[in-house]
Amino acid sequence: MMRIDRDAALQDFLEKHVHEGWLGDLPLIEQYVEEHNEQIEADLLSAFEAVCEKALSQQRAGMKGDIQYMYISLLRTRLLENKAYYRIDAHDANWFLDPVECAELWSADFVFRPLFNRMAGLEEMKRDYARKITSMDIEQITQIEAVKYHLLTLQFLKTMIPAFITSPKLEELAKAEPFTLSAGEYRDESIILCKLERQTAEAGAASPFTERGEKRWIIST
Repeated sequence: MMRIDRDAALQDFLEKHVHEGWLGDLPLIEQYVEEHNEQIEADLLSAFEAVCEKALSQQRAGMKGDIQYMYISLLRTRLLENKAYYRIDAHDANWFLDPVECAELWSADFVFRPLFNRMAGLEEMKRDYARKITSMDIEQITQIEAVKYHLLTLQFLKTMIPAFITSPKLEELAKAEPFTLSAGEYRDESIILCKLERQTAEAGAASPFTERGEKRWIIST
């Protein structure tokens, strides 16, 4: 049997067992979402509104100013525990220097579970590579592959924007302008899902998410 070096072994492993694997996970995720969509949406909205309630309580206690930033962020460190947690944070104008924590966790396991199952399978497959593939390699592959599932989660979060911005809990909060709701990785790169800012009535036509002549939700596409 011809001996291969570690780089060749890793390349062979990736090509045979990793690169196209996520395509088989898509229908599994889609089926699960279709069957459990109502509960998935309710769980996310519940976590979002719990943060709003915490922030409101802190505002009433004089511990936090007007909320200007809310983030829904992937906690990458938890992926190695086979847990896909997103942290929902509310900050006032101090942003990350806001001294009062206001956060809740939301589980996106419904998206990442097929990834975790696939990575568990790789632990068995690596035995065929004569110890040239290690568990540390699998951990690194998990982090790289997780990007695809994170992007799927971001797409799901975009579908939830109407529920977020019409939430009575969010409405009750004192908010600074412009208020932004973003999603991404914890204290890392993120995208703006939507923004609330003041706009005159002449600047644009009213929409279901517009208070005529006062504030307007800008929804990112």
